Amino acid sequence: MSIATDVPLRWIVPLPPQALAAIDNDGTLLLFEVARTGLTVIARHGGVASPDAPLAVVRVDHDRSGLALVAPDGRLLVWSDGQLRAFEVGSRLSRLAGVVPVMFPGRQSHDVLAVAQDGAVVLIGGIAGGGPRVVARLDVRALLDARIAVSDLDGDGNPKAVILSDPVSRGGQSVLGDDLEASSVTVVGLRSHALEWRGRFMLPPPAVFETLVPVLAPVSLTPRMTGVLLTRNTPGHGASIVALTWSDGRLTQLAEESSAGQPQRWIHVIGSAEVSGGGIPDIIAVAGPHARGVVSAYRRSGAALIRVVSASGYSSHVVGSRNLDQAVIADFDGDGRPEIVLPRLSRDGLVGLQPEGTRFLERWSLELRSPVQSNLVAADVDGDGFLDLAVADRRALHVYLSAR
Repeated sequence: MSIATDVPLRWIVPLPPQALAAIDNDGTLLLFEVARTGLTVIARHGGVASPDAPLAVVRVDHDRSGLALVAPDGRLLVWSDGQLRAFEVGSRLSRLAGVVPVMFPGRQSHDVLAVAQDGAVVLIGGIAGGGPRVVARLDVRALLDARIAVSDLDGDGNPKAVILSDPVSRGGQSVLGDDLEASSVTVVGLRSHALEWRGRFMLPPPAVFETLVPVLAPVSLTPRMTGVLLTRNTPGHGASIVALTWSDGRLTQLAEESSAGQPQRWIHVIGSAEVSGGGIPDIIAVAGPHARGVVSAYRRSGAALIRVVSASGYSSHVVGSRNLDQAVIADFDGDGRPEIVLPRLSRDGLVGLQPEGTRFLERWSLELRSPVQSNLVAADVDGDGFLDLAVADRRALHVYLSAR
């Protein structure tokens, strides 16, 4: 099903039980009701949001969901119960980075993490009470368009935030929208009213991390460990995938991919999953998504990331965009193995790829009316218990419902 849009949508999220929320290129917040008969616009708030920052779904109590997003002036916006309100929370938020929900033990509603305009990480409480405010802040010198990732990195039961930090100028615009890149990645411990500096991994200059969001995903089978997957760029050598791990209270390098002979490429790390069906995590990335578009699966072997299968002709990003969510890994066809879903290099169609031996096979494809503009959403948007797919092109929002 599809619904035409006057302005292309940039960010989409599923809003339970049967709705989608989106921000378009003009910063308008839209809500769509999803039914088997079609899509309907049920709310529109013109020009209220920063189009550069994704929106997030938050729990406002045990059975109600809302939205949290950032206004162009750095205020926090909260939508719930049909109302959109703007709040001064004690720190102006970066208009280039979204907020991240965090659930602490004993709570029935989310707090949110955000990047402040001065590069601090802030914890905002009181979302459910109607008076959100900063309850903790920590100066980490965050990249202002960095997106915070949260995980229990080492299985100790305590959530940690991972964020790119220490911005440096590369002297020219990069593929991600400006000339600033991170030279470090920082780990922050999370408590209900406190943020604790836990550790930092620094790159030797002139190397930088050429990404906006750390990908937290499994990288090994035994022992099962969460890796921090990043793109490192070193002048004269090019970009490569680096896997870090949190061990003994610090971040250390676990493995890396060789970038020898490819000094001009950029590589977009998508995620990690058991896409080959053998129980071993594969790291999925797209090298040169603006040119040849080579999607590859890598496996860790000691300190090396080894490419085991690849195919060219696919995209996952637009030059100058901060949207790094135009590919997903999910099981849409119900065979028990997730597919890598991403646009063709022409960007006017989506495919579901799976490794088969030494090559990728296209399990299915979807044709669009124009090039992909938004992130891809893999979620049960109609409430039937099966994954659906949502994406926007230049002309419309499209939702593909599971037929199982």
